[in-house]
Amino acid sequence: MKKIFLLIGLLVAGFALHGQGQEAYIKAMQKGLTAMGEAKGIEATQAAASQFERIAAKVETEWHPHYYAGLNYINMSFMAQDLATKDSYTAKAQTFIDKAKAAAPNNSEVVALQGYNYMAQLAADSGNRGQMLSPKAMQNFSMALKLNPENPRAQALLAQMQYGMAQFFGSPTDKPCAMAKQTLPAFDAQETGKSLDPTWGKDMAESMIGQCGK
Repeated sequence: MKKIFLLIGLLVAGFALHGQGQEAYIKAMQKGLTAMGEAKGIEATQAAASQFERIAAKVETEWHPHYYAGLNYINMSFMAQDLATKDSYTAKAQTFIDKAKAAAPNNSEVVALQGYNYMAQLAADSGNRGQMLSPKAMQNFSMALKLNPENPRAQALLAQMQYGMAQFFGSPTDKPCAMAKQTLPAFDAQETGKSLDPTWGKDMAESMIGQCGK
């Protein structure tokens, strides 16, 4: 009987410790998300990325910290000036995207982030990389939408790619512009602060819609 009570006690203690660990994880992630939301420029974005890197090192099986570390490095690539630096950031982002994929296979957000990383590499040297990377980016955005048709990031990024291609070929931009506008209700419906899931991207969609009106 004493052994049974001891076992029950150990199980209860284990659950309590797990709960404390989960609470600390969520607090750390929320702190990182706040830092990311407030980041202006490469230095602050690097600091946010580093926060997520530290969390990811402790919880390898959680996809969120890998995702946000990768997202910050992609954002840094868009901020950087020279090609070598841009490529170093997207290469770093890829390491975290790969870990996010391993932690959450066939996750719409992670698949969309992979497309976004291709998009960043393409933007860094569009003249030489367009033919190779445009199909990869669009394929990932389309795949993300198959996994979750309501994913506004995947839809907005796909619309942006299609808009850029239409401009390049001198084609009408009506369809990608309409697609971007369709994302706004989905972005507005997101409940920020209630989960660790991504909510970014509305400003990007609005920026594109502004270009459509010109």
